[in-house]
Amino acid sequence: MTTPVLKGVEPLFFTPLVSFQIPDSEALNRRLLEEIGMRRGTSEGVHVSNQGGWHSEPDLFERPEPGFRALCTHILAALGSATAAIAPGFDMRSAAVHCEGWVNVNGPGAYNTPHDHPGWAWSGTYYVRVPADTTGRSGSFELIDSRTNVRVVTVEGANCFAGKYTVRPQAGLMIIFPSYVRHWVYPNESRDERVSIAFNARFARRNR
Repeated sequence: MTTPVLKGVEPLFFTPLVSFQIPDSEALNRRLLEEIGMRRGTSEGVHVSNQGGWHSEPDLFERPEPGFRALCTHILAALGSATAAIAPGFDMRSAAVHCEGWVNVNGPGAYNTPHDHPGWAWSGTYYVRVPADTTGRSGSFELIDSRTNVRVVTVEGANCFAGKYTVRPQAGLMIIFPSYVRHWVYPNESRDERVSIAFNARFARRNR
């Protein structure tokens, strides 16, 4: 009996999760923590998906502080790489990138409820500080399959058949995923604060 010849695999309706490690993140994170501390001293923050903790206004890409500016540069570069990975033919030069971003500080017991980000193409998170004494799923980030009635029979070990996927954050890690994917953050069971910076992005055709 002859063996079927594989002609290819088309990743239909799949959910890309793209991860990056930011170079020299320790120095960047020290500066970010200083700038975040100053912001918290002048802003009460806002309430969105956060239960407890502090959530800044979504003005990251308008901030003048050098740490925030440096992170925005990393975010834009990562968005370009993530887009090229899933759409090699997409012409980034013809597109304007519109972004927003905000700081999340989750103290002991704080978490983020399940939500998504309508009106955007990409969403992402950069981890500034992650408590070292976490156990179990404390502070973990989880993506939830937005499709319905697809996980009738699974294929063991295949993430494309899983109903959810959990990320264990590390300082210096950046993750990017489609904005339509519901996600949430487990309660912080540590005594230390968990600090991250989240962002959204979409593309628009440049005016010629």
